[in-house]
Amino acid sequence: MPSQITMPKLSDTMEEGTILRWFKAVGDRVEPGEIIAEVETDKADMELEAEAGGVLQEIRVPEGSAAAVGAVLAVLEDGQARPDEKSRGATTPEPAAVAKAGAPARPTQVTTAPELKPQAPPSPPVPKTPVKPTTTPVVAAPAAPPPSATWKPRTAEAAKLGSGRQEISKLRQTVAKQMTLSKRDTPHFYVTCEVDMSEAARLRNTLTESGAIGARVTFTHLLIRALALTLAKHPRVNAAWDKGAIVVHDDINIGIAVALDDGLVAPVVHRCQEMSLAQIAAAAQELVAKAQAGRFSGAEMMGATFSISNMGMLDIDEFSAVITPPQAAILAVGTIKERPVARGGQIVVAKTMRMTLSVDHRVLNGVEAGRFLEDLKHVLERPALLLLG
Repeated sequence: MPSQITMPKLSDTMEEGTILRWFKAVGDRVEPGEIIAEVETDKADMELEAEAGGVLQEIRVPEGSAAAVGAVLAVLEDGQARPDEKSRGATTPEPAAVAKAGAPARPTQVTTAPELKPQAPPSPPVPKTPVKPTTTPVVAAPAAPPPSATWKPRTAEAAKLGSGRQEISKLRQTVAKQMTLSKRDTPHFYVTCEVDMSEAARLRNTLTESGAIGARVTFTHLLIRALALTLAKHPRVNAAWDKGAIVVHDDINIGIAVALDDGLVAPVVHRCQEMSLAQIAAAAQELVAKAQAGRFSGAEMMGATFSISNMGMLDIDEFSAVITPPQAAILAVGTIKERPVARGGQIVVAKTMRMTLSVDHRVLNGVEAGRFLEDLKHVLERPALLLLG
């Protein structure tokens, strides 16, 4: 019986994908779980694995062509590979076909099948263009540059400077569309507070120096752990608006906003309510590494119930983030600075951080959002709670 290979939905916002490369030709034998193609999505280039085995009988979507989610990409037939067809390698479309598809053929990494996960292409190996990290490096500027110092843009920024009309990537187009719809359809309001992160900073330094939990701990990891504890007490914040109803999620799946040169992605740490700080740190580090390489599996890009956007690595005191529908809220975090605070009638210096919760007013009111942020602050200012089971 023939079986069909269809375009999977690899992210919450994906509507179509583009076949960048087929690793199999008509007549080739395909094994279950084998990587057979690379697919460009609105989030990243992903590898497509075959769910079933058989002989590749037909390729319906050539390289460089796009197909909607659910569309049939190829057909497998049970049986043995036919040497005559295999030798012809009838998989690469004619240049005219690619041009007609309106998408330039390019050697990229992508895949599209039941389940996607970053793997090396099957043998025989197919030469691939190495993927360079796309995150923009952050360069710390001197606090007080000498008068003679000349300001220069960062290397990555300078490379993108130019005039005139500039076409944008599919990823940036998707982000633009999604954020426009969010601001248009979602009634945002914002709640901000300042958190004393002095104890959290000490805990982070202790964990880093001792290597007690194995992974390198960042403030983002501490925040995710604190959010997991706080969202469990405020399930309405871990909810979504759905056509006049509110859907409260059982799992706490936190998306981490990661800025790339050509847009923004938000890989997801799933089931945070069941994870320790060490497990969260390990999972988040792996996701960031994949973001730098531009490679994700479909599951890693889907299912977020809450998101965090951390600009603490920049000299940004506070900002407001746009909610990613259908989530009810997103937390925006600024940098940690030494600031004067009042304690016991005295002015002292403490490491503080400002965080702003953007909230969907259809799901939460101001008091509910304020109580959530207050409890999150309570946990962060008592970071020993982050180590409890």
